[in-house]
Amino acid sequence: MKIIPSILVQSEDEFKIQITAAENVLEMVQLDIADGKFVPNTTWADPDVVEKQTDLDIELHLMVEKPLQELKRWSATEQIKRVLIHYESVKNLEDIMPTLHAYGWEIGIVLNPDTPIDVLEPYISEIKAVMFMGVVPGFQGQTLIPEVLTKIKKFKSLHPTIFTEIDGAVNEETLPEIIASGVDAICPGSAIFGNDRTVEKNVERMQDIINKLT
Repeated sequence: MKIIPSILVQSEDEFKIQITAAENVLEMVQLDIADGKFVPNTTWADPDVVEKQTDLDIELHLMVEKPLQELKRWSATEQIKRVLIHYESVKNLEDIMPTLHAYGWEIGIVLNPDTPIDVLEPYISEIKAVMFMGVVPGFQGQTLIPEVLTKIKKFKSLHPTIFTEIDGAVNEETLPEIIASGVDAICPGSAIFGNDRTVEKNVERMQDIINKLT
């Protein structure tokens, strides 16, 4: 199981603090981008700063109404390896797939807690990853919605080779049941960046739990 912490920040300074702390500890981080429309909050994200500030691989989690418009801003950012677009944010995923493929990134689809997995079936051959939201998207520190774990188990049984992630309410307390779902990666936010311990220590604590239970 991979640990891909999510960075959800409101300022450049906050980003620099978190990404610097993640260097030499992690291989990849997730950068959350929220527009205040698809979700109620907004986040900071500047491609030029990101490109200069880190060598870490990055996956973009787009919580925005117009994902293609946002992706154009990131087309020259070499650190981007995967983009995660909410199924609920576009009217027809099929219409935007050619553009997504043209960028050369891995394509991932995000499902909100109440979105069924069968909506993905028409796109299975075109996507590399699915991220399941364990909470209503937009804010860190919420309670895990347990039904999401059932969705993950079902999806993994149907499509075992597609990379799966869970974002939201990922912490040391919920980690055992999350591991049991069979998900491939966790995307903790506040559990990594939101306490007095170092990022390295928080990652180590979560990795210890993973090692014991897998």
